[in-house]
Amino acid sequence: MTDFSHETATAQDPDLDQVTNEDGELLNDASLAAEDLPAAVELTFEEKLDALNATVMRHPLNREILYKALAFCEEERPLREAEDFIASIPQFEMATQNQYYMLTSLVRAHGLEMIERDEDGNVVAPEQKEGLTEDEIDDLVAAFSFKTTEVGSYFVEYNRPSARLVDLMHLAPERSDTYIELLEFVDGDARTYPQIEALLSGRPVLETVIDGHRETMQPSVFVDKLERAGALVWKDGWTLTEEGREFLQDLKVNGQA
Repeated sequence: MTDFSHETATAQDPDLDQVTNEDGELLNDASLAAEDLPAAVELTFEEKLDALNATVMRHPLNREILYKALAFCEEERPLREAEDFIASIPQFEMATQNQYYMLTSLVRAHGLEMIERDEDGNVVAPEQKEGLTEDEIDDLVAAFSFKTTEVGSYFVEYNRPSARLVDLMHLAPERSDTYIELLEFVDGDARTYPQIEALLSGRPVLETVIDGHRETMQPSVFVDKLERAGALVWKDGWTLTEEGREFLQDLKVNGQA
């Protein structure tokens, strides 16, 4: 997920009907946290993209969750809705951060914009809070929502699982048949790692040369690569993500699987 170049992404219009004042006490906590967010600084598009890439890639267990949160918020989402979505992602069971921390980390990394709205759904501008006490700001801000920035939209498009999977196949074409076979193996029935190990054990495709020495890779390398590409997820066993299943179906339609 590196080597980015600047391309303008088209943002969707926010769905303001989704913004409500149902977040209760959580809004007060969010208001205080929002004040702690660093002020915007003048960075280039590429610098912001680098910061977002570093944030998403920092913790492997959170990587796919953060990506999906960015994709979900391409339409403006209220705080509660965004948190509920993140909690519903299968990978969240193993996450190392809570939903709100993930959302605000994406704000800090220029991937999301945090939007404050009053009771009428109007955006609260920074100058409206000047000179107000914390209690007065809490009274003014009735709801929080998140929307993907131009940088975040580019990141989402560039890193769609289908694109990552195509890159993976092209990067090591001699392994593509094995990747496809593994996708088919976990399609329908979740598989344990020992089952995957038994499937691939002893295959020549596991042989590689490192610094002039012949080494044998572990089957886990294939699992890790497909997981990083967004095709596999652990749910009581390794199984296909929705994107992985769509990719496999496309291969079958095109006669490649």
